[in-house]
Amino acid sequence: MAAVKKVFLIAGASSKNGTSVAKLLLAETGNKYIVRVGARDPTKLSGLVALGAEAVVLDTSLESAFAAFSGVHGVFIVLPYLAGGDEDILIENYLKAAKESGTKHIVYLSAIDADVKTSHNHKKYEQLVSESGIPFTILRPAWFHENVATYDGETIKKQGVFWSSAGDGVFTSVAIADIAAVAVAAFTEPEKHVGQTYTLTGESVTEKQVAETISKIIGKPVTHVNLSPEEYEALVTQVTGRNEYAAGLVVLDTNRREGHFAKVDPTLEQIIGRKPISLHEVLTNNASAFTA
Repeated sequence: MAAVKKVFLIAGASSKNGTSVAKLLLAETGNKYIVRVGARDPTKLSGLVALGAEAVVLDTSLESAFAAFSGVHGVFIVLPYLAGGDEDILIENYLKAAKESGTKHIVYLSAIDADVKTSHNHKKYEQLVSESGIPFTILRPAWFHENVATYDGETIKKQGVFWSSAGDGVFTSVAIADIAAVAVAAFTEPEKHVGQTYTLTGESVTEKQVAETISKIIGKPVTHVNLSPEEYEALVTQVTGRNEYAAGLVVLDTNRREGHFAKVDPTLEQIIGRKPISLHEVLTNNASAFTA
């Protein structure tokens, strides 16, 4: 009689982190597990379905959570950032559904700044997860290597410049693929990782060093312009129309400017058994984001 396959759910699978964990589970398990991917619009998950994933609707309704969590062994939770209160609803629904379905392991994606002044509620959600009675692993990654391409690619491409209010602050950065590698390790070797909270960093940099790295990769000048917190908040609000989001970025930049995340932690390398993916490698792979 064939063994019953464990089901792993990726809650927030349309995010870059969720997609990366799903792909790694699908690639490394040799069809050993069922990988279920959830999003508000599962049609956006067609790429993962093509790789063998099972896509389900997972929105703010409790009904969708109960359906998505049915038979789930482990869940990787990615919550949206500054989603107007949806985060509270989602985490409550996920934990209710996880308890109802008998989920055995939660891997929760938090952030490196959970213990300092911040614009998100990760600390509160970490506590809810840890008090749920379900075995858990909490990941606290640094600033993503990929963020500069995501948030600043267009202005670098068009103007050769990007802005922040991080000043000359030293901060740590990490590749999304390395975060995924830790999540998969937590799922596949739970005896080593249950009950742990991991700070995940790759290397320490400044915004000036990021600009210099991109410049070398694309062969044209790239400049970081430091703004005051007030100037940066006004700029982001003007561009995005989202004042709460802009204020959140300013808080993050304050923490980066003050060096709260400057120290490289050895945990990532210890878990994955290799050197972390470098910022240079990630930016090289995303060079098209900075060039016309």
